[in-house]
Amino acid sequence: MVGKVTSDTVMSASRLPALFGLSKYSTPNQELQVSIAAMDGIQREDITNEAMRWGNTIEPHIISEAASRLGLTDVVTDYTVAQRHPEWPFQCSLDGTGVAAGQEFTTDPERGIYVIGADSIQLHGMGILEAKLTRVWPEKIPAVYRGPLQLQGQMAIMDASWGAVCVLYQGVELRIFLFEADLRVHESIRDAVFEFDGKLRYYHETGIVQPYEEKEQA
Repeated sequence: MVGKVTSDTVMSASRLPALFGLSKYSTPNQELQVSIAAMDGIQREDITNEAMRWGNTIEPHIISEAASRLGLTDVVTDYTVAQRHPEWPFQCSLDGTGVAAGQEFTTDPERGIYVIGADSIQLHGMGILEAKLTRVWPEKIPAVYRGPLQLQGQMAIMDASWGAVCVLYQGVELRIFLFEADLRVHESIRDAVFEFDGKLRYYHETGIVQPYEEKEQA
C-alpha cells in the first residue's frame, strides 16, 4: 500500500458508503464538508490509527493470497496514483488487480471463496481486488460499508466485469467475496456522484452550501 492517493475535492469509491448514507462513520453532509474544505485548501485531519497502519502493512499479503486462490496472473499491488472515471467526476485508489482466464467459481467455504448474488461466477480479464482487515466475526456476506459498494465503484471506473472483496477476519481467516459488475448499482453511483459534484460546483460559484436532506444514519 502507498497510502492515500485520491483527492478530497472529488468523490471517491471509498467514500460511497457515506455518500449513500450507509456508513457508521460519516454522513453525506460530512463528506460534502470535507470536499468543500479541501476546495478551500483545508485538508482533513489525519485519522490514521494502529488498526489502519496494520491494514496498510498487511493488505498486499491479503491480495497476494487471494490472487493465488483464484489463480490470477499479472497481479499488481502498487498503484501509486488515483484512477479516474473517463466521464464521471469520480475517482478511486486500488489495492490490487489481477487477470483471470475464464475460471469459474461457486461458493467454497473450505477455500474461503464466496460467490455473492449468483450460484456461480466466471472470471474473465482484469478484475479488481479490494483488501480489508477487520476484527469482526467472519461474515457470509460482507457489510456494504466493508467493500462491496466501494468495489462496484472501482469496477465502474476501471470497466471491470468482476471484482473481489478480500477480507482477513481477526487476523486468521481470509474470505474472498466475488462480485459481478452490477450496472444498476453503477447507474446509482453515477447519479450520486454527479449530484455531489453539482453541490461542489454550486459552492464554488456562489459560496453557498447546498446540504443534503438529513436522513437517519445507517
